[in-house]
Amino acid sequence: MGEAHVSTQELVAGRYRLLDVLHRETNRVCWRGEDVEAGRPCLLTQIGLPPDPDGEGARRAVARVVRMSQTMGRLCPGRVAAVVDAVEEYGTLWTVTEWIDGTPLGELLERQGTFDHARAARIGLELLDVLEAGHGEGITHGELSPGQLFVRDDGPLVVTGFGLAGATLAPRVSAPSYASPEQARDERIGPAADLWALGAMLYTMVEGRPPFLDRDSPSTTLKGVDRLPLRGPVRAGPLTPTVQGLLRKNSRERLSRQLVREALARIVSDDPDAVSAKRLPAAAATPPDRAGTGA
Repeated sequence: MGEAHVSTQELVAGRYRLLDVLHRETNRVCWRGEDVEAGRPCLLTQIGLPPDPDGEGARRAVARVVRMSQTMGRLCPGRVAAVVDAVEEYGTLWTVTEWIDGTPLGELLERQGTFDHARAARIGLELLDVLEAGHGEGITHGELSPGQLFVRDDGPLVVTGFGLAGATLAPRVSAPSYASPEQARDERIGPAADLWALGAMLYTMVEGRPPFLDRDSPSTTLKGVDRLPLRGPVRAGPLTPTVQGLLRKNSRERLSRQLVREALARIVSDDPDAVSAKRLPAAAATPPDRAGTGA
């Protein structure tokens, strides 16, 4: 796996200055940055790439990220971070997105601790809106984790990372504890993998830990995701049936998007502080095992 050691104030592609780290995962670092040519803030995501002697894999990864961002931006305006640049330097893929006035979900959980059921359900519904739009066009995110969701005080959830699936050497090496069992087995994935990740993040928001903990190596973590039984949630309350229904090892047995939406909406409607939010039109149903990243 390629690795680049970088520090603050360093320039990426001779243009983007790294200022400070916002969020770290196993093989992914999100930086607050500055576009020195345009004089405006931006976000940079640093992802290690596998050895690529001829550079063809890196070029495909760059093209995929840009293409997916453009497609999802049209489907979900304001809900998917716009990629303004993507470059490969010294075995590292750098994606540059517009600045997001929000906080990565993982960072928010570290600061604030667990969420109540209604707040977790609202975030789940917002993510489901984006997933439905993508799945309706045959696009699977495949890399969802708390580091890819930006929560804003004023405005909808913003999702990053579309197009990254398959860019790294091992499946979900960037956040293996949120990988689905089929990803852990390095099988071709479809929308059901995103639904697993949704369930894993709902679990994390209310339990304070992912359903499968990071082990001593990504490969060991992935083996646990595939083989270990799910540790039942203890704080999930009304979210328990949804979480358990999404975290089924067999992708064909997971809850459908419609059932998930109905369950989460009921929890939100029971919250006295709930505020009605506009959402995207529901996308057409996609079979659970329909593979595709749109690449």
